[in-house]
Amino acid sequence: RRPPRSTLFPYTTLFRSNAQKDNTHNNNLENNNSEDTINEKNTSTDNNIESTLKGNTHKVKRYIPICICVLVMFIIFKYWDNAVHFIGLFLSASSGLIIGMIIAFLVNIIMTSYEKGLSKLFKGKIKHGVLRAIGLTTSLLTLILILVGIINFIIPELINSISLMIKSLSDNLPKMLNELKSNKYIGKYADTLLNSMPSSENIESTVQGLGSFVINGASGAMSLLVSSAGALISVIANLFIGIFFSIYILVDKEKLSRQCTGLIKTYVPASEKVLSLISLLGTNFRNFIVAQATDACILGGLCIIGMLILQLPYAVTSGVIIAFFALIPVIGAFLGMGISAFFILMVSPVKALIFLIFIITLQQIDNNIIYPRVVGNRVDLPGMWVLAAVTVFGGLFGIVGIMCSVPVTATVYKLIKDDYRKRAGKEAVEKEAVATDD
Repeated sequence: RRPPRSTLFPYTTLFRSNAQKDNTHNNNLENNNSEDTINEKNTSTDNNIESTLKGNTHKVKRYIPICICVLVMFIIFKYWDNAVHFIGLFLSASSGLIIGMIIAFLVNIIMTSYEKGLSKLFKGKIKHGVLRAIGLTTSLLTLILILVGIINFIIPELINSISLMIKSLSDNLPKMLNELKSNKYIGKYADTLLNSMPSSENIESTVQGLGSFVINGASGAMSLLVSSAGALISVIANLFIGIFFSIYILVDKEKLSRQCTGLIKTYVPASEKVLSLISLLGTNFRNFIVAQATDACILGGLCIIGMLILQLPYAVTSGVIIAFFALIPVIGAFLGMGISAFFILMVSPVKALIFLIFIITLQQIDNNIIYPRVVGNRVDLPGMWVLAAVTVFGGLFGIVGIMCSVPVTATVYKLIKDDYRKRAGKEAVEKEAVATDD
């Protein structure tokens, strides 16, 4: 009889059980590895989904301001008349505040200089509040004294010139009438004019018509006077509101600056670039105003020197008038030239003509040579671009365009120059890296 298999191979069952255990363990390991792989795939998929969602959210946030701008532009073009009416009402209501911001910006230029000088004089020992009060008071007094001095120069000379004109007309009018009457050509027309005069029968109706005309004209003049008085009162009220508002701005300008900076950083995307752009614009506007005042002083000084050399009357007065009105773009030069020429005309028409030729030549030299260099050096803009900016912006937007042309162009020029240098620097670094690899 053949013995059982287990007795022949006593370790066979043991080997089989171990092999089964190993297979089970291997299967478990494979299952665990597959589960780990699945988990890793799920995790990577979740990460990819999250990154995709974040990227899409970032893209959506990037395009939200563009969509808002497009929507606003569509609404403006769709309802243009209503938009213009609303903008006009808003500007009219906030005109005092706008005037205040402009005054604060101008006064701050002088106040900053005074504060720096006082701080150096007292070696930083003076308190900030006292320093601000002294700087603000002296700045306002400086502007008031400049305006009062210019008015004292212009008004007396204007009254004197008008009185001279009236006296000259009263003295020369009889001679002019006699010459016109003795002239054979003009005398013939004078006789025709006398013959066409109404007869005594029509005098009453003529007087009545003249009376009604005077009454209607007086009523119209009264309404015009009332409306003009109302407009003048509104301008004076807005000016006082602007002055007080500018004082509030200048007293707490650091606090207002921090608040505006915090709002921009919180609600405006790319806030650092926006703040840098605002700072650059403010600096360019400040430098432009200083350069404009410098050019006006140069023009007034050259005017005084030239008039003294040509022995023209009212040299100092005309120089001050030209310098003051040169601060007003475009029409300022013509206003100053017209007022000064009127003063000289009352003394001598020939000298007034010489003055006009001289001042037109001087203004051409200033506009094409002196002004571009003075303003361009101050705002870091080449003289050619200053002249081009004033010409183009003045043709497109008038006086406002001329006032904003140089600062805006200088800002764009600075941004383009910095971006070009950055890009050129990157290209140079990349070329050096490629050369090093080769």
